[in-house]
Amino acid sequence: LVDAINATWDSRHELIAITAPKRSLRPLDLWALLPQTNCKVCGAATCMAFAFGLIQQQYDLDECTPLIQEAARAAQLASLRAMLG
Repeated sequence: LVDAINATWDSRHELIAITAPKRSLRPLDLWALLPQTNCKVCGAATCMAFAFGLIQQQYDLDECTPLIQEAARAAQLASLRAMLG
């Protein structure tokens, strides 16, 4: 085992990292976590339009009042923030 580890270390400059390609963010991914009230407080006509706007950086999550103000949606908000980076 030690020899295998040392051999890997010695040839580390030849190794190529293999990572799975990141799937692009889709509006439905965001919409599923939004309140889906279509309240228009954010300025978008629907929550789906808001999701599209989030991806295009036209809106900010803080503009979704039901999402921000309801403590029960804290996990959804955290997930959305992580997804949007």
